[in-house]
Amino acid sequence: MLLPPHGPALMTLPTLREQYSHHALAIRNVCEDTLKARLISLDRLFDYFGPPTTAAELFDSINHATLTAFLLDYAARYGPGSRQNMHSAARGFLRFAYEEQFMAHDLSALVPTVRRRAMAELPKALPDACISALEESIDRSCPAGRRDAAIVCLLSTYGVRGAQVRRLCLEHIDWHNQRIHFPPVKRGRPIEQHLTDKAGNRLADYITNGRPPSPLPEVFLTLTTAVPLSDSSHLSKVIHRRLDRAGLIVPKGVSHGTHGLRHAFAVRMTGQGPFKDVVDMLGYRDPSSTM
Repeated sequence: MLLPPHGPALMTLPTLREQYSHHALAIRNVCEDTLKARLISLDRLFDYFGPPTTAAELFDSINHATLTAFLLDYAARYGPGSRQNMHSAARGFLRFAYEEQFMAHDLSALVPTVRRRAMAELPKALPDACISALEESIDRSCPAGRRDAAIVCLLSTYGVRGAQVRRLCLEHIDWHNQRIHFPPVKRGRPIEQHLTDKAGNRLADYITNGRPPSPLPEVFLTLTTAVPLSDSSHLSKVIHRRLDRAGLIVPKGVSHGTHGLRHAFAVRMTGQGPFKDVVDMLGYRDPSSTM
């Protein structure tokens, strides 16, 4: 693919990622969580094409044939959800590259939309017995165990997203009125729930005996550097690691990360009350997302 004369001959991939991120946020009005997911997909695309050392090398290697080969290879290795994310990220990135004149032609139209019929493939949930075994397997005599036990308890009890647990602040826990407030993410609704005895005890044990001394407002911090869990995949890695340590066999098709617990919560709530209540508890604005 020939570049315009002022193409990114010496631009590094980190610089390209930064410029694309600014474009997505400022021009396309993409939310930060969506951008993080797209950057994960773009890193996989970069790896497929080398990875190249400069932006010019990347764009030189992308053409009709290589783009099609990449999409076919990705489809053979990933499920429809991941393919949907990748196709969306690739379209946006290729459109950005053309608009910024990094590429001479707009190849975004070559990336088809991955359509998933509503209710065609319901998410599979982590079984309640597996969740109980996971909680019992965590040794709460050490700071890591106290933190991870509190994280698992919140995800299981309230069905919130991992990002909501990562962004939970000390001020969001109302000990006196036994309430807990989770901030909204992905343009959804905030979630406020009763602070159960179990969740309160797990949080109090971690904050008192496991949380590193820090003036930061976030509840959950890294164990060594005492900084917030900013990586979007951090909590899923915690769940995955704990499942492996416990020797638990997760049913095929069930998420090994935070979504497995969220799906389990949704399944548990189904039929237990008005559908609107389930929508509110999951923090959605659009009921079709809950469906």
